[in-house]
Amino acid sequence: MKEFLFLLPSKMARLHWISILVVLELLFLWAFNGLFPFSIFKLKELSGGLGMPDENLFYSYNQLFRLFDQYGASGRALYLKLQWIDMGYPVVYSLLLGSLLAVFCKNSRFAWMMLLPFLAAVFDLTENILLRIGVLSFPNLDSALVQVASMATFLKWVMLLLTLIALIVGVTARIVLWAKKHNKAVSGVSSN
Repeated sequence: MKEFLFLLPSKMARLHWISILVVLELLFLWAFNGLFPFSIFKLKELSGGLGMPDENLFYSYNQLFRLFDQYGASGRALYLKLQWIDMGYPVVYSLLLGSLLAVFCKNSRFAWMMLLPFLAAVFDLTENILLRIGVLSFPNLDSALVQVASMATFLKWVMLLLTLIALIVGVTARIVLWAKKHNKAVSGVSSN
């Protein structure tokens, strides 16, 4: 499995695959933010600005209960529709981020960083499934379910932050290496 997770982003680290993934990413963002009659904006409107639990770093039982209660029946139904989109989104962003990381670190000792977005996706899907169960069982919300969902949400954001840091470091390292090679080439030409 680990080999597959290394191989897949490496194979997709080509301009045409990354372009397709960027387009899919933009389509998902559009879907979340207004393509359909249900959107995050509509959910924020129904919840008095509280939004989706997925957007928080973590949440308590009381916070989640209050949020689902604030949604009302129509808001909970809308959230369940949004979750169908959110089930596919981790696949797209993990492939995109993994492919970008592969561009910058696949042949280095930091190649393991390509796994970070896939870990984020696993935590995101866990969060989505648990929150879906929570909404469907509301008002009989299970506190253990909320704790695990909140931990999955937190770990998703940690993995995404680490992915962003890895991308910044990878891009910076590539620029520095390019600049060193370019300076050597320029100084080699000027000394002749």
